[in-house]
Amino acid sequence: MMSMVSSNLTVRFLYCAVVWSVAIGGCQGNGAGAGSGGAGGAAGRSSTGTAGSPGASGGQGSGGAPAAGTGGGREGGGGGRGLGGSAGMGMGAGGAAAAAGAAGGAAGTSPGAFVHPGCLSTRADLARMKAKVAAGAEPWTGSWKRLIANSHAQLGYTPNPQAAICAGSGCGSENYMTLANDAAAAYQLALRFHIGGDPSYAAKGRQILDAWAGKLTAFTGDSNAGLREGLYGYHLAVAAELLRDDAAWDPSAVKKLLIDVFYPVDADFLKRHNDACDSNYWANWDLAHIATVLAIGVFTDRRDIFDAGVDYFQHGSGEGAIDHAVYFVHPDGSGQWQESGRDQGHATLGPMLMAVAAEIAWNQGVDLYGLGGDRFLLGSEYVASYNVGNDVPFVAYAYESGSQGSCKVGVQTVVAADGRGGIRPGWEILYNHYVNRRGLAAPFSGQYVALARPEGGGGDYGPNSGGFDSLGFSTLTHMLDPVAPAPPEGLRAFIQGRQVALSWVGSAGATSYQVKRSSTSGGPYAALATVASGRTTYVDMGLTAGQAYSYVVAAVTAGGEGPNSQAVVAVPDEQLFGGVIGTSGSHGSTGATRELAFDRALENFFDGTDSVSWAGLDLGAGATITGVAYAPRKGFAMRMVGGKFQGSSTPDFTSDVTDLLTVASAPPEGILTHQAITASGAATPYRYVRYVSPSSGYGNVAEVAFFGKPIGMPAPPP
Repeated sequence: MMSMVSSNLTVRFLYCAVVWSVAIGGCQGNGAGAGSGGAGGAAGRSSTGTAGSPGASGGQGSGGAPAAGTGGGREGGGGGRGLGGSAGMGMGAGGAAAAAGAAGGAAGTSPGAFVHPGCLSTRADLARMKAKVAAGAEPWTGSWKRLIANSHAQLGYTPNPQAAICAGSGCGSENYMTLANDAAAAYQLALRFHIGGDPSYAAKGRQILDAWAGKLTAFTGDSNAGLREGLYGYHLAVAAELLRDDAAWDPSAVKKLLIDVFYPVDADFLKRHNDACDSNYWANWDLAHIATVLAIGVFTDRRDIFDAGVDYFQHGSGEGAIDHAVYFVHPDGSGQWQESGRDQGHATLGPMLMAVAAEIAWNQGVDLYGLGGDRFLLGSEYVASYNVGNDVPFVAYAYESGSQGSCKVGVQTVVAADGRGGIRPGWEILYNHYVNRRGLAAPFSGQYVALARPEGGGGDYGPNSGGFDSLGFSTLTHMLDPVAPAPPEGLRAFIQGRQVALSWVGSAGATSYQVKRSSTSGGPYAALATVASGRTTYVDMGLTAGQAYSYVVAAVTAGGEGPNSQAVVAVPDEQLFGGVIGTSGSHGSTGATRELAFDRALENFFDGTDSVSWAGLDLGAGATITGVAYAPRKGFAMRMVGGKFQGSSTPDFTSDVTDLLTVASAPPEGILTHQAITASGAATPYRYVRYVSPSSGYGNVAEVAFFGKPIGMPAPPP
């Protein structure tokens, strides 16, 4: 199996332990994110491997709240990484269902050879659906009954192709719902053909596709037109992929439509984001385009297009790239979703779109589900947990919006309750990948999926755009019989001074977990704690700074204790904690306050009100300072040059101030720079410590940490 985690990974400081998708050892932080499109659509889950990202906007979601604005999302777009370059991602163990009859997934395909059909469903998947319906098995049959009752899945359906699709401002009348309805119909008719066996439904589906291929030439209006292209482009490509196996049908016109009319919109958006700031668009916008790029690549046998979609998912500058869509991984393993501070209609949309992208890639031998230690799963569990009624942690989400050259900072400081608990079809994809295909645990996603089971599709969730964001019927198409539980994976260690917070991806069916520790890499391991089922986190406290600790976790199921997870090695340190003090407020009242310099997230930043702004800690009884760590705000590293770390016995630093260290050069972005304190006053205990920016610096620091010997130190944060 492709592994994203080294078995003997040493984590040196508090951030390194949570960053699995980048080279460990540099303490690199996770990427920042932005918001995304309308409410509606479904979220899906997938298996071990690369994780997906969010996308899509729209109107009313299935049981969800109406979208904010036509198509949703901020206007403009950021200059993102362009499409291009091949992805070097391999398929993890369990593979994609690459060949007909490959139960449980076959090995990955060879470069250049696509599996057909191979977008959302393979030949083996279609055979499974047909067999389950023939046997009257539930919940497959319940979803099938919804399909055959849907008005879009009928032989009498009349398509309404348009010469141009217009969305947003500049339209006399928006007409994108004609495309939404017809794409849904083509997909539903294709499913009826494969499961019911009547070729009349295939012929009807092809008629719809050919009608659009013979007429549509452009997308017009504003940026929302591009969003609609992303949402419905993959719908058309997925439907066409299911209908390609008929020697009497020439799909060349449909391929030309997708290559000439749809794909240029995707490629341009992912490259330029309409010349807006990188984080201007919400994650679902990127994700919709990524899904369409991947689907078009498969249907048209264009490896270059497919690889470009995979590459963007891993490395893109926009909010749909995996490290941006799952904005921050908390010490308890919760993966904060990029749109969680916006509203839940859009937050639940993102995982559905990411699941589409991940499933298409999986079926072609590329594992996006498992990237970054199952980062996609961490994000979907976060979204699902909140939407089934649980509280979730939240770090401030900082983003920039507007056009390149005039970006404006925005900060979201709380998870948004708007639309909480709304139903969104499509999550069966991701849930069944992780749980029933991979044998991992996804308890909150399971609870959320149950709200929509058995799923319907376009036409079952209202007439507005949100009801068509997802193709739906994923209970029928992606519900799987379970495999044996897998060992826990993705073990992470988040260092909090002299304690280590562990989190992991659990095993399906686990009744408890055994946490084990060793002072020697590779063991032997001694039992440390038993963690009850439903929890996948443990905090090991009272550790010795500088001592390396190796951890593993084993799941206990009905069959007994299973094998250990891969190990993670953590070295507790002397980080100091205290009450945050410093310059009040934030520049422009954006919310980028001093607290953000100490929230353990490299993704946000402190942007002060004064030319010389500062952020520091009240250490209580005080401590001698032996080291500091710091990272600049992205794009503002030069504003730290000349900044100082200081200690004092007075809270306002008006007297008795000692310079401990001066930043001599611009520090690298996205990682913590660590420096020892060797100043003459380093041996003196200080109650108050701070980082103070140089003149015209305005703070502009992403994170600051102090290390030392405490005289009295508050307990690390939970």
